[in-house]
Amino acid sequence: MILTASFYAEDTVEVAQRLIGCFLVHDTDAGPASGRIVETEAYLVGDEAAHSFGGRTRRNRAVFGPVGHAYVFAVYGNRYCFNVVTGNRGGEAVLIRALEPVDGIALMQERRGTSNPLLLCSGPARLAQALGIGLACSTMRLTDGRLTILLPDSMPGYLPIPDDSIARTTRIGVTKSRDLPLRFFVRDNRYVSRQNRKMGQ
Repeated sequence: MILTASFYAEDTVEVAQRLIGCFLVHDTDAGPASGRIVETEAYLVGDEAAHSFGGRTRRNRAVFGPVGHAYVFAVYGNRYCFNVVTGNRGGEAVLIRALEPVDGIALMQERRGTSNPLLLCSGPARLAQALGIGLACSTMRLTDGRLTILLPDSMPGYLPIPDDSIARTTRIGVTKSRDLPLRFFVRDNRYVSRQNRKMGQ
């Protein structure tokens, strides 16, 4: 049920869309927590908004590593964003922007300091905090171990999300390459980080 490395080696834009409906799972010492992926963004070679655009650095070296590994970076000093290394060109990744909480809700609430389910994982920094994902997770292999992504039919009671329920729009919160339609999310899903002004197709 765990996604294999070959899944992540496909075209990054396609992977970003196919990750919608999959389940991100992190089994920590405090307990397991998981959520269904409902929003992603692709970052590509030659993309000015991608961390790889300026070349390899100490901070971004994980994004140049093997596909199917995590790339985690810090924002606002003490918050983190979780990405999956993808594609076959080196330097590409998919940012996981939002999850629908599934398991470990009480643990997520404790980590986030809120009982509001809509504030647990509706944003990349929120979901990383809720699942206990930090810089120590960067470079982790996602095909085994404690941090994994599961196929859409892995959780009882959750049906795969139809393709026509997935919207494609421009990305959020970037100042460069703003017009690239590289964000995917589940239409009318209340856990999505926020609706884009361009609703797309």
